[in-house]
Amino acid sequence: MNAVEKTQKLKAKALSLGFELSGATRSVPSPQYPQFLEWLSKGYAGEMGYLERRKEERGDPQKVLAGAKSIFCVALSYNPSPEHYPLLEKNPISCYAWGQDYHKVLGEKLQILGDYLKFELEPGAQVKAYVDTGPILEKNYAAAAGLGWVGKNTLLLNKKFGSFLFLGELITDTELAFDEPADNLCKSCTACMDACPVNALEEAGVLNANKCISYLTLEHRSDLPQNTDLHGYLAGCDLCQTACPYNTNAPQGQETSFQPRQEILLLSSTTTAQMSPVEFKEFTQNSALERIKYPMWHRNLKSLEFK
Repeated sequence: MNAVEKTQKLKAKALSLGFELSGATRSVPSPQYPQFLEWLSKGYAGEMGYLERRKEERGDPQKVLAGAKSIFCVALSYNPSPEHYPLLEKNPISCYAWGQDYHKVLGEKLQILGDYLKFELEPGAQVKAYVDTGPILEKNYAAAAGLGWVGKNTLLLNKKFGSFLFLGELITDTELAFDEPADNLCKSCTACMDACPVNALEEAGVLNANKCISYLTLEHRSDLPQNTDLHGYLAGCDLCQTACPYNTNAPQGQETSFQPRQEILLLSSTTTAQMSPVEFKEFTQNSALERIKYPMWHRNLKSLEFK
């Protein structure tokens, strides 16, 4: 079986698993790596020290998997259904965390996809799978694999599916047929930058995490800077995505695991403020909100008025 046939079968398998997008690119250092290093040097990563600790691996996939030849990238939409879209304007939880933990949902699908590659398409192949946690510049490789382009809000955008996308990768020593990158269609649009109330997008494609509401609510472990305004959010932020024209007509995600849990639909100022540590653990269990610890939750509550 040649590289083209393997890639076609791998894409078909990815589609059968629910991935809306998939593509392959070369396992070589990303051309965007120097910009990543510059971004780190400016302190724009805030307290995300893990980015600094594994920066060398992010510069070269060979340091993640010796002998790697290809990176197979996938994307799974979590775009809310029309009936739930109004929640984007009033719910204090970013929609990425409304349903089950995407790490687990994508992780299970990628495990199946990786096993298909190394047991059926090329027995003995080496494969490493990552969902948002590996030392890889995943948005850049997804763009190189033709899944879309990196927009001015630093997120991957696709002409049809917008930006509400979870990404995953298989790094492998299998030779695949490589896709062509998509054109960047942002052009002169600055809707995402204009929508950010804290001006976290210092310039097109450059995010200063120290200002970003998503970072402050989810990743920043210490006290929030004085007079921080979270603009109604307790966990994450969707403002730069809801403003994007490519999300206006994007189809809803078909993965039912990402539909809002009942606890999200019933969330109120009373329930958020009165959650005990046990109740908070139950509320965040098996969701991406497990990233937030109880003290952070109450810290965030103090910085907003949720009605």
